[in-house]
Amino acid sequence: MRFGALVLFAGALGGCSNPVDDMLSGRFSETRAVSPGDAMVGTWTGSMSAYLLTLKINEDGTGLYCYSWNEKHAVNRLKYDGERIVFQESTTASIRDVRPDALVIRSDYTFSKDAILRPDEGLVKASPYCAKAMKEAP
Repeated sequence: MRFGALVLFAGALGGCSNPVDDMLSGRFSETRAVSPGDAMVGTWTGSMSAYLLTLKINEDGTGLYCYSWNEKHAVNRLKYDGERIVFQESTTASIRDVRPDALVIRSDYTFSKDAILRPDEGLVKASPYCAKAMKEAP
């Protein structure tokens, strides 16, 4: 929810791209996951604004994401639709680049910057909360 609040705040400042519309759309339920290809499959951790974000992307295009900031934490589902990551609250992030050493994403809302996520199969770069939660998640 906090991640959604951050995206909402960024969109409200810009006045153009509004994440509220996406959040109200229920897009996540309707999104069909697509296999992202081997380069994107895996666990990635990096900073997205004030949040430490960890993504786990599966071969079938589904996965989990976890974020932490200021003692606020959450684990939710994600889907890759062939162009972007759709988060459980129906907000989105575009894939900017995929390399063996980095997954670069950008929130699809105004005033966002690229977030560089690094491979993190052992969850050593993830927040303590996310490392524990993602190891325990199905």
